[in-house]
Formats: sequence, structure tokens, C-alpha cells
Amino acid sequence: MLRDDDSPQVQAASAPDQARRGRGRPRDGSMEPAIMQAGWALLAERGYAGMTFEDLAERAGCSRPALYRRFANKRELIIWMLDNAARDTDPALPAHVPPRTVLIENLWGFVRHLGGPAGVATPELSQARRRDPELSVALDALYERERRPYLVALDAALKGALPAPEVSGLVDNMIGAVLFRAGLQGQKLKLAQIEQIVDQALLAGRASLRKPRARQA
Repeated sequence: MLRDDDSPQVQAASAPDQARRGRGRPRDGSMEPAIMQAGWALLAERGYAGMTFEDLAERAGCSRPALYRRFANKRELIIWMLDNAARDTDPALPAHVPPRTVLIENLWGFVRHLGGPAGVATPELSQARRRDPELSVALDALYERERRPYLVALDAALKGALPAPEVSGLVDNMIGAVLFRAGLQGQKLKLAQIEQIVDQALLAGRASLRKPRARQA
């Protein structure tokens, strides 16, 4: 999903972005593909609980100390894997794209994300987070970062007139619809279906704006 600072536009790679990635990003870039491939394979084969750094190191062709220098634990590894998988499907949008287009392209990128290894791992991670509160917190933090461009774009589409909690709820509904259908049910969504999901959210937001609201005391 598209990264965003203050507007739903594509941001160039920068020093702050590099700093955000922070601890856990492998210092030897040549190791990344092997670690990523091995991590997804092991997660699919053995589940989160069954993954070990020993098996990961053997399959990736590196040492356990090399992994521990980069990742403190499996949670850091999983978040790094998910973050990189999301980057691979980020939409490349020009500046000043209409908010509706930003929403559609981000949701379509999410469909591609779920169609890759991250999508295969979604049901397993949904179960694992129930057993690991720290993993759940880490996944929630990643989700909050990923949903920001949706919040900005939907708020812009509705001219900033809808309260933030209602905007947030509409964004969760859009992402949740795609996650349920493509990630959990394995449906092959089409672009027209993504456009429909976005338009339904926009219609719901505009309908909410027409409702009378209680006056503030």
C-alpha cells in the first residue's frame, strides 16, 4: 500500500524513510531475497509457532548469529517480511491524483499483496496473533501505518466534513472487505469490484454527511 506523509501522493525514498525502517532490516542487501523466500516458505509449511531461526538460517544459507544480528525475534522478522511485501505492491501514482483514484489504486495494490506470499500467510498470522500479544501489537502498528493513505484520501474526497472516527470506520470497512474476500476466502477480485467497494464507501460517507447531527453543548 502507498506510503504517505501529508498527502495521498507518492513520496520519494528519503533519509526519514530509511530511519523508519529502523532495526531489523538486514545490513547485507544481498541476503534479503534468500531470507524473504525462506521465511515465507517456512511460515507456509510450519506455521508461525513452528518457524525457527535455525531452520531459517539453513534454508537461507546464512548463520543464526547473522539472523540475530538483524532480527531480535520472529516478530521482527515477520513485520519486516510483511512491510517489504507491501512495498512490492505499492502503486506508482503521479502527483495530484484524485482521492477516489488513490483509494482504488491502494486497494488494488492490496489485492496484489494478498495474492502473494503475504496472502497465503494471512490466515496463519490471524491465528498466531491470538496466541502472541506482542505479535498482535506489532501487526496492529503495521496496519495503522498502512491505512494512513486511505484515511487521507477518503477525508479529502469528503472535503474534511466527516468526523475522523467515521472516516476511520469506512476505511476499515473497505480494507476488511478485501481482506475477507481475497485474503481469507481466496476470491480472485477484479478491478471493477474494487471500484465498487470504494464507491460504496464514498456513498456511505456522503449519506452520513446528510444526516442531522446533535449540536455540541
